[in-house]
Amino acid sequence: MVKKRLLFVLSVAVYTLYLIACQKAISDNAPTPIQDSIPVPADTPVISSISPSAAHAGDTITVKGKNLSGAVSKVQVNINGKALTVLSVTADSILLIVPPGAGSGQVIVNINGNTYAGPLFTYERTVIVTTIAGTGGAGTADGTGLAASFNCPWGIAADVNGDLYVADCYNRLIRKISASDSTVSTFTIPVLLNGKNFYSPNDIALDLVTHNLYVTDFNKHVMRMDPSGNATVIYEDSMALAGIAVSPDGKSLFISNNTTGTIIKTDIDGSNASVFTSGLVTPRNIIFDNSGQMYVASYPSSVYAIGLNGRATPAANDPSFQGWEIAKDTAGNFYLADHFSNVIRMIDTQGNVSVIAGSGNAEDVDGVGLQASFNGPQGLTIDAHGNLYVSTYNYTTNGGNKVRKITFE
Repeated sequence: MVKKRLLFVLSVAVYTLYLIACQKAISDNAPTPIQDSIPVPADTPVISSISPSAAHAGDTITVKGKNLSGAVSKVQVNINGKALTVLSVTADSILLIVPPGAGSGQVIVNINGNTYAGPLFTYERTVIVTTIAGTGGAGTADGTGLAASFNCPWGIAADVNGDLYVADCYNRLIRKISASDSTVSTFTIPVLLNGKNFYSPNDIALDLVTHNLYVTDFNKHVMRMDPSGNATVIYEDSMALAGIAVSPDGKSLFISNNTTGTIIKTDIDGSNASVFTSGLVTPRNIIFDNSGQMYVASYPSSVYAIGLNGRATPAANDPSFQGWEIAKDTAGNFYLADHFSNVIRMIDTQGNVSVIAGSGNAEDVDGVGLQASFNGPQGLTIDAHGNLYVSTYNYTTNGGNKVRKITFE
């Protein structure tokens, strides 16, 4: 018994010495407060705030802080790599002008070659709506801009140089709008194309390499038209073929069937057709973004992403959207032509939904943002510079018949 107690006491003593040694080792290795802190010079510039924190292009904003003194030529301020104009510099402020297209992001200040990160800035875009073609009355007249006429212009596509191609539905024509002066010219569609009827052109896609157009008729046909206007039917299926897109590599066509809820994939000549995606509800126009990702407008989510395996995944949603056509910019924002609400909607990269243009009145009126209006926006596309183009037609009044342009400043 005495021996067991002795062993127990020795064990406790050894364990206690072990704990003391460990604590000493930890204490010896712990950094001192002097080691942890790095002195900051008292005259180091500090960015504390920006006022206002949201502004439009051309507005003045002020970066506030301390120790900001320096020659104007030695101070640079950027947002997303875009330089702001420096108007003046004092010890506690820098007065700046916001450049067009700055975008939202962190303010970066460079003083005498040293860079300092500032707060986040929100860029408020000015949305400007103009009319580039169309009298508003139904007709087939060619001419410059507002002297030309359409009858239910629908699908619209932009070439790399800014020329537009429009499916003039009720006229059964393809129209071209020149980027240089908005002159409208016409490509006719023969009554029969290689022995087949091609009905009213609906949606339109452009091969940016060959400049061939591919057009659906919202019936069961796909037409190819070359740059000279020679046309032929290259694909036939069940009704109703709606949206169409050329793959980024130019080797395939993707065609949505509004009734069967599918996307069909074919070779670029319309051969070797197969169902690529199924299970959609009323899929309409198909687009590819600058990374090659495919999207389709469909119900109940407004936008579905289509994977390489054909699987559809909800990508963006606006429950209020009542239309058929979508577009996407290089920043990742989606735009939606809301036909029945007569507005253009945007879903940003965070999923926030807003109306960016249109008062809701059924009329084509130029203006800024919500002061402008649309008479049945339906076709929608975006060009290489981020400008949107919208075709309008009102099925109740037969009004619209215009092509509108939306620019952002």
